[in-house]
Amino acid sequence: MIFLDKDTENKWKCRIFVSHIMSETQEIKDGLTVLEETEGREDATYDHIVKYTGFLGGIQVLTILVSVVRNKLAAVLLSTAGVGLSALYQSVIGFLHNTSNLGISFSSIKEIAEYYGENHPEKVLLQVEVVRTWSVWTGLAGMLLCLLFSPAISYWAFGDTSHILPLCLLSPVMGFMAVTVGEISILKAVRRLKRVALISVLGAAATLLLTVPFYYFWGMSGVVPALVISTLGVMVAHLSLSLPVFPWRVDLLSRAYFRKGWSMVRVGVPYIMATAVNMSVAMGISLFITNWGSLSDVGLYGMGYNLVITYAGVVFTAVDADYFPRLSSVNADVGRMNQTINRQIKVCVLLMSPFLVLFMICMPLAIRVLYSSSFLPMTGMAVCASMHMFFKSMTLPVAYTSLAKGDAVMYLCMEAAYDIFMAVCVIVGFVYGGILGTGIALALAGVFDWWMIYAVYGRRYGFRPDKAARPFMAAQFLCVAAALFLGMQSEVWLKVAAGGCVLGASVWLSASAIRKEITLFSELKRRIGGRFGKRRRLSK
Repeated sequence: MIFLDKDTENKWKCRIFVSHIMSETQEIKDGLTVLEETEGREDATYDHIVKYTGFLGGIQVLTILVSVVRNKLAAVLLSTAGVGLSALYQSVIGFLHNTSNLGISFSSIKEIAEYYGENHPEKVLLQVEVVRTWSVWTGLAGMLLCLLFSPAISYWAFGDTSHILPLCLLSPVMGFMAVTVGEISILKAVRRLKRVALISVLGAAATLLLTVPFYYFWGMSGVVPALVISTLGVMVAHLSLSLPVFPWRVDLLSRAYFRKGWSMVRVGVPYIMATAVNMSVAMGISLFITNWGSLSDVGLYGMGYNLVITYAGVVFTAVDADYFPRLSSVNADVGRMNQTINRQIKVCVLLMSPFLVLFMICMPLAIRVLYSSSFLPMTGMAVCASMHMFFKSMTLPVAYTSLAKGDAVMYLCMEAAYDIFMAVCVIVGFVYGGILGTGIALALAGVFDWWMIYAVYGRRYGFRPDKAARPFMAAQFLCVAAALFLGMQSEVWLKVAAGGCVLGASVWLSASAIRKEITLFSELKRRIGGRFGKRRRLSK
């Protein structure tokens, strides 16, 4: 073993970092990462935001399609009992993972992104090593938790002790997942978005290819090995794309790394607590609807909620992968922070609004295609809940401010306040309005969340919405409100005629904003026109 003094070690780190940056120069020039070669690189333009929102959203759609195929094959090969067993195991794994990872997978993005935005390569390398060291330790802690609590989990989840051995065999999954989320957070922080997108596809494909053979040959007996092998495959896919950027290096016995990681834990633990509050509220709502109504009502509410949040939420995919690292890098400058937030809000609204208008008008058709006609009673609920997503498009970019500033306790308080308000609204809505009442309640919760975040974050962090964008926001709100009214009507001719006009107005508003603020499409049009013009000249 060779021991180096601190100065020599730092120079060695810088040389490695520079060599890897140089190896990705062509990728950077092609615009496949967010790294810019000019000063002020963290202030992304509208072109960049639209480009990567569309790019990452498209990748998310592809990932969802692969997941649909996997679930369909699992349903055929395992039957309902096997699918239920797999889902229950995954719920247990997810709970243990969220409990043991201390939120490092999210808080580490802020730490690395700040150093990256300030152009400190040696600090980036050091923080990457800290994140990886803590990821390994939290993975080992998760494995130990799984082994120690497998008897209690088996008895609590299954009513007996027959699943202790399968749960123990699943313990390596905790280690694989900890390393996986650590690697993806590193790539997000340094904005290697092409690699992040490719990992999503590779992970979904690996899960599909590595689980189906076990289901086919061993049926329910293959559920546990399928989970272990597929999680290992996903981890390998992540490492294959992250190690070329940052070579693997950890120090499990370093006190300095342990102390430095506490700043991530302080941010991450409240984030995990907010997730726990959200999960508890969701479970409480389901239990109330079951006791007050029926299992059928729970199914309609759950499917309607997932329909709106999952499919409409594709637009928000880039917020976590691209926007949060950018916001973290400029959080100390109020002016640039406001510019970053307002640009993200405008792009979210201009992309989300036409989608919501179409989605709300065509809701019965969407339910038939994605589910079946037996779920049509949730149409009104899903239409009303879609209004929640419009307000979320204006709220979500602002909500990340507390995390970007490391004020995780404020994030926890805001999330808890929203969850409690939403739970009360949904319960009251269900009591007085049934399933439709829950959709109205979700829309009201969205309005409350928007008002609360703008008021509190404006006072605490100096956030100011862009006044010039207010007419555009108001016009799109009127379009979405009109689509909500039409979506509640039963006459098809009215939806087609009036709905087409509303959709056209929403698309026109977004297209006008794109032409005004974004040069990406005009540049593409110019290049295509130039190529056709060149061909015509050559043909003459």
